[in-house]
Amino acid sequence: MRRRTRSFGVLLVGALLAVALVGPGGSPASADPTTPAPTPTPSVSPPSQQQIDDAKAALERLRGQGHAGHSRPSTRLTQVAGPTADGASAGVTSRISDQAWWTMAAAVLVLVVASETTRIRVRRAKHRKA
Repeated sequence: MRRRTRSFGVLLVGALLAVALVGPGGSPASADPTTPAPTPTPSVSPPSQQQIDDAKAALERLRGQGHAGHSRPSTRLTQVAGPTADGASAGVTSRISDQAWWTMAAAVLVLVVASETTRIRVRRAKHRKA
């Protein structure tokens, strides 16, 4: 009886570790709420003349039709965010997200615990027969 309790304890500890690693939002489906939260209806007031003028000025700047004396900013790209290596030569590991790494680590942990539990059970069964 005590041996079964130990193997169950090992399995339980492995399952708890896996759940702790995956966390409450482990699957993408659980991140979406099942019922949408009620959205409060804010009171909307019309924009002031100052806000309208600011928006028009910003739009003119974006179109490159700025006021006299302002130079148009350079459209040349000076910095690149991200890897500059060719996509074909980049490894698979750079394309896996952190959440996916934790999920894979939890899956490996569960497999190791299940394998070890099975190995111990088979070993005990052999000793009982002998």
